[in-house]
Amino acid sequence: MVLAACSRPPAPAVTTGTNVASATAFVDSFLASLSQHGYAGDAARFDAVGFVWARSGALLRADSLTALLQAQRAAGKAIVLGTNDVQLTPLGPDVVVWSGIVSGVVQDSTGARQPIRGALTLVLRRHGSAWAIAAGHESVRPFDDVHEAGAAAPP
Repeated sequence: MVLAACSRPPAPAVTTGTNVASATAFVDSFLASLSQHGYAGDAARFDAVGFVWARSGALLRADSLTALLQAQRAAGKAIVLGTNDVQLTPLGPDVVVWSGIVSGVVQDSTGARQPIRGALTLVLRRHGSAWAIAAGHESVRPFDDVHEAGAAAPP
């Protein structure tokens, strides 16, 4: 009985018409964009209607997350991430939940590099043939002051 309570529930049946391969490619391109200093297309990746991003006890709107990513790039910061344990759960023909473990390296404005690892969950919504992030949640340890506004330095 205990094993049944701890086991993962079965995945919902894939809804006809859900293209999880294109959703995966979209997330891969989003993660790759985090390492590109000149990239300015963040806003186009977010579904601004009802968008919410949860990070460190705060909820960000699409414009706030876009501004944060632009500030990180302008400060010379970059994040190179790989993924593992990725799960895709189609909720309908135009909605997919992507979740996985992300790990890689973050480079701060001084060029110093630190390993980073965390969990990421994205709710993707398709409009026509284009995917957009409708909601996201990251569980990543703070790695610098721009990423984690208000993080106090250890005494």
